[in-house]
Amino acid sequence: MIFKEDFLSEYFGLLQSDADEVNCCVISLKDYKYAIDAVKLNFYLAVLCSRGECNVTVGHHDFSISSSTISIIPPQTLFSIKNFSEPFVADFLFFKSDFVKTGFVKSEVMEELLLINPDYPPIFDLEETKFQDFSYKIAKIKVETENQSPFCLEVSRLYILQLLYDYNRVCEMCLLNSDKLINRQYQIMYTFRKLVDKNFHQYKTVKEYADLMYLSSKYLSECVKNQTGVSALALIRNRIMLEAELLLKYSTLSVKNISDKLGFTSTSSFSRFFKAAKGVSPIHYHKKPKN
Repeated sequence: MIFKEDFLSEYFGLLQSDADEVNCCVISLKDYKYAIDAVKLNFYLAVLCSRGECNVTVGHHDFSISSSTISIIPPQTLFSIKNFSEPFVADFLFFKSDFVKTGFVKSEVMEELLLINPDYPPIFDLEETKFQDFSYKIAKIKVETENQSPFCLEVSRLYILQLLYDYNRVCEMCLLNSDKLINRQYQIMYTFRKLVDKNFHQYKTVKEYADLMYLSSKYLSECVKNQTGVSALALIRNRIMLEAELLLKYSTLSVKNISDKLGFTSTSSFSRFFKAAKGVSPIHYHKKPKN
């Protein structure tokens, strides 16, 4: 398969379908720099970064993928990846849940392994030995899937299963050692992010969310800024933009319908909002060739 320079965007577009011929695959990136706008996949995506960093939005979480980290994004989760550093080196592992569920492991065990805790950003730092272990497993999956050796799917499935066990182990240890569980400002920020994710169609100001949480706008803004480094209003607008990009890029809705769906009072106000954030009008963005 031949890709253009921003092939990852194109490949993400292909993986939005449920193509039977693709169960799992690995793409190794080196010095990739093209932003991935809002997208949902029918695959789990594991990102193992060995060098550089990029900014990621997954659901209501914003975080950075950097050297010696592992991140797993579950299917049908809205996400974007932007601001790749130079250099940026990482492996992207894609796999279907049904693919790994086929085997000797009990279904309830697999469901537990595949559950990505939505309460925390799905990103974890790895010690050197653990990073090398993850890297080895993903490299073996890449070899198996590309060479199509006998029993390649069975072998790949076993490596993914091991990877999921290791990921859950890292996740559990990190959360047990986290002070965020008792951090009041973190709890407020997290509640705010969940409310934004649920209500961004309706509420677009910090005051509206502060009222929902029985807090002052000033205190809510302070908590969010301290915990994320980003203003509360910026997080609200970012969530609206993420949804707008997804609808404009992949839905068949008109710009007016999308404006209505996102709760804007008029198409012109939506256009001003979108152009201020993206630099192009929603009509122009809507008409761009789809990947």
